[in-house]
This record gives sequence, C-alpha cells and structure tokens, in this order.
Amino acid sequence: MRPLSLKAARDALVHICSHSRTRGSRRSGRNQSNTAATSIATSVSGRALNTSWGIFLLLNLRQNSPMWTQRMWLGKEEIVDANCKSVFWGVTVVLISASMATAAEVKLISVGAVRGALDKIVADYSKTTGNKVNYTVGSPGVVSQKLAAGEVFDVVVVSAPAMDDYAKLGGLKPDTRVKAARVGIGMAVGPQATPPDIATPAAFKAALLNAKSIAVGDPTIPNTSGVLVHAILQNSGVMDDIKPKLQIVGLDPGQQQIAKGEIEIGLFNISEVRPFVKYGGPVPEPLQRYTNYDVAITARTTESNAASELLKMLTSTQEQAQWKSSGLEPVQ
Repeated sequence: MRPLSLKAARDALVHICSHSRTRGSRRSGRNQSNTAATSIATSVSGRALNTSWGIFLLLNLRQNSPMWTQRMWLGKEEIVDANCKSVFWGVTVVLISASMATAAEVKLISVGAVRGALDKIVADYSKTTGNKVNYTVGSPGVVSQKLAAGEVFDVVVVSAPAMDDYAKLGGLKPDTRVKAARVGIGMAVGPQATPPDIATPAAFKAALLNAKSIAVGDPTIPNTSGVLVHAILQNSGVMDDIKPKLQIVGLDPGQQQIAKGEIEIGLFNISEVRPFVKYGGPVPEPLQRYTNYDVAITARTTESNAASELLKMLTSTQEQAQWKSSGLEPVQ
C-alpha cells in the first residue's frame, strides 16, 4: 500500500470522525472510527511502525474513550470523538518519524580550502532536503590518500588535478564532474599591522623586497598553495632577492607565527587566511595564480539521488554568495 500524505490522512480521519456520530451508537461510531483509522495508520506509518512512534499510535487506536470534545483544533465547531483527535496526532507523529527515518545520509569529502563555503552550503542543503551530510575535510594529501584507498564517499570536492587523478582510478560516476569554484593567493599580515600596498605588480614586488620575513607553503606538496606561491614568486622576478627571507610553514602554524609577530607577511589561499590574522589583499594580476575546484559524484555512491541534489546545490546560482563570502570565486 502506498503511504498516504499527512493531508490525505488528516482529511480521511476528519471524514471518519465526522460520520462516527451519525451511525448508530457512540460506541458503534467509535468502533468504526478505530477500524478505519487503523487502516489509515497502517498506510501512513509504513516504514515507521517498527519505531516507538508507531507503537504509540497503535496503542492509541485501541483506546475507547467515551469523551466527546469540540473540534476547534481543525477550525470548525463539530462534535468529534476524542479518540479520533488522538489518532490524528499519532498519524502526524508517525509521518514525521517516517520522514526522519528515511532521510538520506550523504558522505561528502573535500579539501580544507573550500570548507568555509561548503559548511554554509551543506547547512542550506540539509535544511532544504532534510538529508544529513557526513562531511570529511582534509589536506589535499590526506583526501587523495583516502580516495585512492577506496574509502566510500558520495560526493567529492577537490582541485582539478586531484580530480583528474581520481578519475584515472575509475572513482567518478560518469558525466557528473562539474566545475565549482576557484581561489587565488592572498597576503596575510599581523592583526595589528598595516597591510602593504600590493594593488599592482610593482607594488607587490616592493612589498616582498621590503618584508623582513615571508611565510609560504611547501612547494613540493602537489595541489597546495605552496606550488602556486612558488610560481608567483618566480614570475615576479624577485625570487633570488627574497629567497633567504622565505620560511616554509604549515597553514595554521605559519599564520600563528604571523599573528605573534614572528613572521611579517605570508602568502596563502585567500579562503584559508585565518581570522586571527589580517587579510592584506590578493596577489595582483597578471601575477595571480588560481586553484580550480571541481565537484563530482563518486562511482561508489550509495545515495545517488541525494548526492545529485547536493551537487546541484553546490553549483547553483543561489549558493554563489556562499562561495564569495568565503574567499572563493564561483565558476559560472
């Protein structure tokens, strides 16, 4: 039997209860009400009768309350068996329980550079669909290891080169890969410092030459900001002059050193500049370099429909503001 909607169940119960008063004695009416309501409850509860809410409803159906009450709760003044009212609310609760019991759980994995945006979009997705998202975040290396090891996820958001590698392993569901966003490199300074002018290539080069120390990521780790920063510094033509001032750091430890005044400036993904330092602006064009992030459904997904809904939301125009507010540029 196909489960009834809440409105259909309510309307059926109203009909039953309205007629129970006119068909013989009150007890006879109540018996008819209980018999029909049991059928409705079986239909609407369906998948949820094994829950405590289902048990609650069935117990209520077996009550034979002699009380009669004014049916103000549905907006009309009609005489209704109080047992019908109990059944109605029981059906409502079972429907809610069934909905919660069948909500999908989507397993999402991404690199940390997109976490700020994804946290917001995932919240919107869960609110809109009622589905739960089990979200795993890691460094590019950790995420690649998990995917290569065959850990099961439904949706993945990584850099385009990392997605290429995963596709070669047969990890993607065909035709689901979509461009999501990109992020450039920006400067971080101490929370009380005045950021230098870096609006033009000439100003950016001057800021690098004048800085006493510069924090950068490790350029030997693939798909990280350190690779892009190294290319930017090479293209700026000042690498030889500033090389002694460069300090290779981890993302959070390096910015903590900047916050403490131990390092003067740092260059990181804009979306990963932490709130305990001050953002000094983006690297100017044409020196700027970007990491492009793609989203795809994995070949091993167990929640294809829910995963498709999440992918659509991640790349929808309605969610572009979430990407932008987190320092990323959504891809049209």
